[in-house]
Amino acid sequence: MKKRNILLAITTTHHGLYRGVARFAREHNWHLTTDMLYAASIPRGWKGDGIISHVGYWNELADFIRGVDCPRVELTNVRKDLGIPYVEGDNRAIGALAAAHFLERNHRHFAWVPFTNDVLNQERLNGFSEAIEAAGFQLTILPPLHELKGFKWQGNWEKNLTRIATALAALPKPSAVFCYNDCAAANVLSVCQELGIAVPEEMAICGVDNDELLCEAVTVPLTSVVHDLESVGYQGAALLERLMNGEVAPSDIPRIPPKGIIFRKSTDMLAVDNIEVARALRCIKERHSEANLQVSEIVAATSISRRPLEIAFKKEVSRTINNEVTRVRLEKAMHLLQHTDHPVGDVAVASGFAGANQFHRVFRAKTGVSPKQYRIRQGAESSRS
Repeated sequence: MKKRNILLAITTTHHGLYRGVARFAREHNWHLTTDMLYAASIPRGWKGDGIISHVGYWNELADFIRGVDCPRVELTNVRKDLGIPYVEGDNRAIGALAAAHFLERNHRHFAWVPFTNDVLNQERLNGFSEAIEAAGFQLTILPPLHELKGFKWQGNWEKNLTRIATALAALPKPSAVFCYNDCAAANVLSVCQELGIAVPEEMAICGVDNDELLCEAVTVPLTSVVHDLESVGYQGAALLERLMNGEVAPSDIPRIPPKGIIFRKSTDMLAVDNIEVARALRCIKERHSEANLQVSEIVAATSISRRPLEIAFKKEVSRTINNEVTRVRLEKAMHLLQHTDHPVGDVAVASGFAGANQFHRVFRAKTGVSPKQYRIRQGAESSRS
């Protein structure tokens, strides 16, 4: 059977899309034309069987895609004007996940920083704001880092960043700032540092996409929602295969949900006003991996007695001290299960649980699945128990 020749018209987004398309291509004997990844120019005169694109704001590419007579799939819904089928991540779910992360960390003041003024930014904002407002809080919306008019960039980047700085400086401390993507989050971090705003103590920052190169290359590593771009690319390729086989594009294409959040230092702090509670939280953060950690030892890290601390802790965090220890241990365990291949027993020990039985019981009560099932569901590369 002759290999199908597919043009990969993706030049301005993340490697996850490439990996997803490439995985499908290997499974279905496709040949990928990848010149655009290297030349960043439109291959006029190209002829083949189908196109997978991420046009974004490149209007010249949009005109090219419209004029090619073959099945086409776009990997975002920002360019509905193309008039072709598309696949997209669940942006509302991404926003809701960021909100849940901040709310769990006891934040009461929230802000949103858009990258630009398009439909994807609005969808993420909607998911974030709905969850924040449902919890009884209000949201401050900052100006976009970049402005669009008819898919054309507008304004001055430095001027826009100055507006962001003014808005950030006016936020109450501490505040939780959700950014459209990791690029926006890195810019917010830079502004905070110029203003002398401590991250995460005064400003917690969360981005989207988990671009590890970017999230780990800044002075305060960035927490990020994991947008499942690989699945977006894979499902886009699967849709293109159906179109090339003569099927009609479905009217309702499911959105690809996010895979979770990677916790890094930029949100590694619960938002509290009471200094003694803050000291207790720091002790828990530093010593949660000790299976024999006692509440009395956490109390000893403060300057007040147990009962006043327990009252203040419950008032500030809405959890008991023991519940917070368990929460931190579970968070550590989830991270290890998703991002390492350590045996489940080793994960239990590293997270501070007294043994495998206790770990399984507490983990299932929290997540509804066993640690091994959680690892498989989160797509860990290997699982050993």
